[in-house]
Amino acid sequence: MRKHGLFLALALGVGLTVALLCLLDSPSTLIAAASNPRPQQMEGSVITVCLSGSCDYSTVQAAVDAASDGDVIKVAAGTYTGVSARQGITQVVYITKTVSIQGGYTTTDWITPDPDANPTTLDAQAQGRVLVLTGHFNRSRIEGLRITGGDARGLGGPLGPNDVGGGVYVANATVTIENCKVFNNTATYGGMGGGLFLFNFDGVSSLANNTVFNNTARDGGGLFLFEHSAQGGAVLSGNVVISNTADTGGGLSLMGSNATLINNVVGDNRASSAGSGLSIGGSSPRLLHNTIARNTGGDNTGVYVSGGGYGGYSTVVLTNTILATHAVGIRVTDGNTVTVNGVLWDNSTPITISQSSAVTLTVQNQYTGDPAFAPDGYHLMPRSAAIGKGVDAGVTTDIDGDSRPAPAGTHPDLGADEVSQQQIWLPLITRNYQP
Repeated sequence: MRKHGLFLALALGVGLTVALLCLLDSPSTLIAAASNPRPQQMEGSVITVCLSGSCDYSTVQAAVDAASDGDVIKVAAGTYTGVSARQGITQVVYITKTVSIQGGYTTTDWITPDPDANPTTLDAQAQGRVLVLTGHFNRSRIEGLRITGGDARGLGGPLGPNDVGGGVYVANATVTIENCKVFNNTATYGGMGGGLFLFNFDGVSSLANNTVFNNTARDGGGLFLFEHSAQGGAVLSGNVVISNTADTGGGLSLMGSNATLINNVVGDNRASSAGSGLSIGGSSPRLLHNTIARNTGGDNTGVYVSGGGYGGYSTVVLTNTILATHAVGIRVTDGNTVTVNGVLWDNSTPITISQSSAVTLTVQNQYTGDPAFAPDGYHLMPRSAAIGKGVDAGVTTDIDGDSRPAPAGTHPDLGADEVSQQQIWLPLITRNYQP
């Protein structure tokens, strides 16, 4: 049942990496690539996986082991369990080569995936991590999977015995993870990245259009980026990071990272210490058109900026941001630099700094008002105070792929969503969110 030939696939991460290597000095190129992914032609074999025994393999790990670089592994709907130990690490799937793993298929249709109608679940059942991707030449793509049940307790990592990356653990690989649901994973014993942990020093990974929820860790409940790459940091675009829990960085944490975050939602997360939504330490990220809302616990801060890690002090740029319903919008500690251009505050004390004389802070184009979120918690209603208040940041689409700005020639909206027409949005379940 193994098929050979050309395979057409969306390759946001691979294409973006090549573009960055060639055009690193052009920020507009980075934004355009993240906002408008293009399909790339790939050559390789197609390998099928299903639980019925009628496919090439019945486990994803067996398919990965048999695959060659460039192969595409298509996985039919079902729940795939069972862990194995590789190189002292225990997980459902261990990947050291460049493959594409795609979920959402059925045994009667290997052409058109539908992850919602045909859920493909990798469940570690608290026996280890779910996915481990490692290797400097690993350029894998993970798409359309439900990643759950990962528990990294005592399972090691690049920083020693700490448990990191309960759901997904990436070590020195350059990967693309797209349209996945990462939920109910944990890395709590001194660990980082309950849902995802990315440790990278030589490449640019891409996380796009994923939903990361109900994960738990000590630092970075939803995800943790620990990277120091001369080529730039990871690109996160169109992700919804909600209802995760940690001591620091309830939604996500960055350390030594130059990541670019575009059109993401960080909402309803909780941290018992600092950075209820987002914690940034020793990093220089750019945040463009993000919605950060209703994060609670600890210092009740939307964004916490500090020094530390490989990057020393932090230099953070936030453009066209909604920061809503926090006691503190942005907390900045001594020695760090924050530049804000285009922001809507709602029920937030805008910015708190530990000692103003030791912080470099610039705020332009700030507004106060009701973001008027739709019932889903981040799309904007037509009466939103965020509409038309943004500046041109070079981002041409929103979290749904709709054109930005709308209509053309106007100012863009603040936050992840661009209001183009009246629509009905279903409520966002913010606690014990279920897929």
